[in-house]
Amino acid sequence: MNIYLQLLLVTAIVVYIVGLSGWTETWLGWLSKFTQRHGYGPVRSLRPFSCAACCTWWTCLLWAFLQGELTLPVVAASAGFAFLSITVEKVLIFLREWTLWLLDKIGPRWK
Repeated sequence: MNIYLQLLLVTAIVVYIVGLSGWTETWLGWLSKFTQRHGYGPVRSLRPFSCAACCTWWTCLLWAFLQGELTLPVVAASAGFAFLSITVEKVLIFLREWTLWLLDKIGPRWK
């Protein structure tokens, strides 16, 4: 599979996990409870894990390195995918809402 397509898929997966699933908020909640229990303040952000763009950047670079494709064009593509992570998140939200709308439209016919 083409490395650029792989990076696009990695971007979609990271954006879903970091931006849409709520995993990072849950994880930061647990970490804040732990730090407050030990006398420290709450943790508000833990970059690069709480930022979709940062996490996309580092995950794409790591993926390219593990695939043996870490070249300057791939690094530039990783930066572009990290920049487009907000757009990818909006596309994923649109697809979810469209799918729910479609299921709502065809759902009553199945009753």
